[in-house]
Amino acid sequence: MFWILSLLLVVLAVFFVLLPVLRHKNTTIQIGLTARNTANLIIFQERAKELEQDFKEGLLDQDQYNSLKAELERTLLTDVSDAADEPAANIHHNASMRSPAKLIPVVAVMLALPLSYFLYDLWGFRDDLAVAEIFERSRTAGDNPALIRDQIFELGAVVERDPKNGWALYFIARHLVTLGQMPEAALFFERAAQFIENPVDQAVVLGQYAQAKYIISEQQMTEEVSAIIAQAQRLNPNEPAILQLLGADAFINQDFQAAITYWQRLLNMGPDAEDAAFLQSVIDQAQQMLGGGVMMASPAADATANTTRIEVSLSIAPEVQLPGETRVFVSAQQPGAGGPPLAAKLLTIADLPAIITLSDADAVGPFNLSSAQQVAIVATVSLNGTADVQSGDYQVRSDTVELDSSTPPVRLQMMIRDLVP
Repeated sequence: MFWILSLLLVVLAVFFVLLPVLRHKNTTIQIGLTARNTANLIIFQERAKELEQDFKEGLLDQDQYNSLKAELERTLLTDVSDAADEPAANIHHNASMRSPAKLIPVVAVMLALPLSYFLYDLWGFRDDLAVAEIFERSRTAGDNPALIRDQIFELGAVVERDPKNGWALYFIARHLVTLGQMPEAALFFERAAQFIENPVDQAVVLGQYAQAKYIISEQQMTEEVSAIIAQAQRLNPNEPAILQLLGADAFINQDFQAAITYWQRLLNMGPDAEDAAFLQSVIDQAQQMLGGGVMMASPAADATANTTRIEVSLSIAPEVQLPGETRVFVSAQQPGAGGPPLAAKLLTIADLPAIITLSDADAVGPFNLSSAQQVAIVATVSLNGTADVQSGDYQVRSDTVELDSSTPPVRLQMMIRDLVP
C-alpha cells in the first residue's frame, strides 16, 4: 500500500509539471514583436512630421520632400516585414522540446522517481517498514515452523543491512522462542536491548531476555538473571515480564506470599479477561498453599483494607525547565536497607504537579510498605531515563516517615528542585 500510494503521488506530481509545459505558448516573443512594431511606427510618425515641418519652412522643395517621404515609407515597410518573418522561426525554435524552458522540467520529471527511490533508500525507513510488515504477517503464521523460519530469514536480511536494527533483532528472538531455541533467542534479546533506545521498550526486551536466561539456567535465579531483572526494573519497575518471572520463581521456591504480591500487581495493571482469569487462579492456588489448604480472601477484593498508603503531593520547581517526556521515579525506601524499593511509581514531567499514592499494590520486590515501620520517599527526575541516579539528575528526599497500617494515609508535600552532585 505504501508503494502504491507513493507511485500515485509521483504520477500526480508529473502531471502537474508536464501539463503546463505541453500547453505552453511562447507569448514572450509575440509581446516583443508587438513592442518592436509599435516603436517603428512611432519613429516613422516623428520623422514624417519633421519632414513636413522642413517642407513648410522652405528648407525642402517639393521634389526633395516627396523623395525623402517615400524613402521613409519604404524603411517602415522593410522593418515591419523583417519583424513579421523573424518570430515564426523563433517561435518554432522555442516550441522545441530542446529549449531550456521545456527541457529542464522534463529532465526533472524523469529523474524524480529514481532520485526519490535512491534518497529514500539512503535516508528513509525502508527496513523499519519491512520489519513492521513481517510482524503483521507473523500474527497469521501461528506455530507453523516453516513460516516462522522463513520470517527469521527475512528479518536476518534486514539485520544484515542494518546490524543495529533493534526491532528486527527482537522479532528474531521472539520467533526463536516459539521454535524452542532459547540460547539463540537469549543472544538476540541481548543484542536487541542494546539498540532499542526507548526505556519502556527496552524494559520489555530485557524482561523477555531475563525469562529466556531463567529457562536456560533450569529455573534458577542466577546472578546473571538477577542483574538483567535489576536493569529492567530500573527502566520500568512494573514491567509485566519481570513480575511474571519473579512470581513464578517465588512460587517454585514456595515463597507463596511473594508470589501473591507479584501476581496481584500484575492483576492490578488491568490485563485482558483471559490473563486476568489465569492470574486470579494462580493467586488462589498460592493462597491455598499459604493457608494450608484454607481459601483466603482475594487481595483484589480486599485491596483497600489493612494496607499502608502514602499520599505524596509532588511538584517541580519553576526554575527546573525540562522536556515533558522526562521520566520521574517516585519510590518508598526503607532507611538503611538495600535491595529494591518497597513501592515505586513512574511518571513524567508532564504529569506534574500530581498527587501520587504509594501502597502495597506498588511493591517492586517481595516486600511491601506494610512490612516496614519506617520509610523515606524519594522522587528523582532521571535525565537518562533509568532509576539509576546520576550526576545532573534532580532529586528530593523526605524525612523518615513512621508507618502504621491502622492510621490514615500518610500525606507528604514535596517539590523537586535539587541537583544531584
